[in-house]
Amino acid sequence: MTFVDPLLTIGRSNGALTSCPRTETELLRVMDRYDVREGMVMHTVSRDSDPELGNKALGSISDSRLHRIWGFDPAAAIPESSVEFLARALRNGAKAILVNPCARAIRLTKAPRIGDLAEAMAERQIPLLVLHRQWDSGQDLCDWYDLADFCRTHPKLPVIAWEWRARANRPMFDALAETDKLAVSLSSIWQAQMVEAICATFGPERLVFSLGLPSLDPGSFQAVVRYAGISDAERELVAGENVMRLLGEANYEL
Repeated sequence: MTFVDPLLTIGRSNGALTSCPRTETELLRVMDRYDVREGMVMHTVSRDSDPELGNKALGSISDSRLHRIWGFDPAAAIPESSVEFLARALRNGAKAILVNPCARAIRLTKAPRIGDLAEAMAERQIPLLVLHRQWDSGQDLCDWYDLADFCRTHPKLPVIAWEWRARANRPMFDALAETDKLAVSLSSIWQAQMVEAICATFGPERLVFSLGLPSLDPGSFQAVVRYAGISDAERELVAGENVMRLLGEANYEL
């Protein structure tokens, strides 16, 4: 079995593994070592502090196995509109957009530029990655109820959620129950039998695989999929078909 990771990273970060990939070449080596055939890739600085600096750092990415994720700055003072940003991202080969509500204490349902971006992305079925990472805090950073409200406001928008550790899984279950196109990264979920519980209750389409870069051991989650008590068809969906479907359904035409 091989995997597709929608949350691959390039670049160092506080708390990252010393072996986390810093370049495209290093990332491809990690992918080969851990059975990842394809993936979407961001720069850690886009997630953690400066989206535009991270976007620029991805400019040299050239391997066909890698699909660029651009970071979005939701500051209302930015003169470029959200629609103009999305057009620029697409011209530069972006296949998904990320926002980190924790980087600047943003609420998804209250940020006008994120709302405008979500509307434009929903029309094209382009995935939005909502990544919750804060330099001085770890687990349970996601406000699952605000995220569910956001997804209900934009019901056609594909959303992938990630946080370093979702210890409080009941709010996550509520968010999955209240939405249709919200998926959760496996690298956020550390409890036993969670793959089985989510597949049985909400469907295998609601989970995506990830190595957990740059902070988690990239060999941690393959066995979770391989040995989960689910069918082979469900296993393939979680391992990679869900992500490939999102990429295939999106409209990237300029």
